[in-house]
Amino acid sequence: MTRQRIDPEWRAFERLVARIERDAAGRDATVASPDRIRCRYSGRLREVDASLRTVDGKLTTIECRKRRARQDVTWIEQLATKKNSLGADHTIAVSASGFSPAARNIAAVHGIALKDLRQIEEADLNPNLNLDFVLFTHKSAALVGVELRFAASTPWTVPRPGEGDLQLDNDCDLLAPIFHHVEDGRRWSIDDLWRQLQDAVDPFSGLEKGAPPVIRSVCFPYPGTVEVDTPSGPRRLGDVVLSIALAITVEPVWKSDTAKIQYGEKYRQGLQRLEFESAHTCDPWRIALQLPSDAIDRQSMVVASDWPAQR
Repeated sequence: MTRQRIDPEWRAFERLVARIERDAAGRDATVASPDRIRCRYSGRLREVDASLRTVDGKLTTIECRKRRARQDVTWIEQLATKKNSLGADHTIAVSASGFSPAARNIAAVHGIALKDLRQIEEADLNPNLNLDFVLFTHKSAALVGVELRFAASTPWTVPRPGEGDLQLDNDCDLLAPIFHHVEDGRRWSIDDLWRQLQDAVDPFSGLEKGAPPVIRSVCFPYPGTVEVDTPSGPRRLGDVVLSIALAITVEPVWKSDTAKIQYGEKYRQGLQRLEFESAHTCDPWRIALQLPSDAIDRQSMVVASDWPAQR
């Protein structure tokens, strides 16, 4: 299983707010989190928790705080100064613990929008957010064996299992550049062979989701111009056979295990969001449903996904 990246709570909070604002803004806006914007007075880059830019050039800065105490006047005044120095058209302040009445008064003077974000119970969700579960599928590959056949004077034939000249240990370094071209000096590794295979074909083609792993083998023949590093020194290579256990696993994520979020300005109907997140990836895969809290149907629902580029 791939170890999942775990952000600090404050950073996870910022990323969540950025996702909500991104999905609410739609395709005509670009959201970055974090972002660095040049100060109009000092010329230095200053960091904001998130930024939202629309096609007409408008800039909204987004600042977040996940703390126990309600946010007071001090933070809002700081944000007002920062908004001016960055030349932002709008600023949104988001708190997980609310704002004091004085902070709300100061925010209104400076044109800063205050939004609350909190977790809610399943019973408080809009009935239109009625997706019970999501199934994530994951491709997994585990190296079973690497067989090397050295170059020979006899005509090349398709190798049969067990007839290799050298079997590499299963704990060998897959990233070590043990193969090298004798003429141009290029080097590559077992991991590079796996990537070459994926570029050429889909090694998972035909596999049934949720079925036990299937071992497949692939042969890489070489025309006598490649050497491989072995414990006894470099040897001229005839071919390499990789045996790999392949599977497509299925991960169900249920509504009861998801993040259920209420987001928006006080005394106004805001947004509700339901996020299904995979636990089996380094950079989380997500499916999210988002709609206004008072929506009477699904017409205004946004369905969003996050699929980090991985292979």
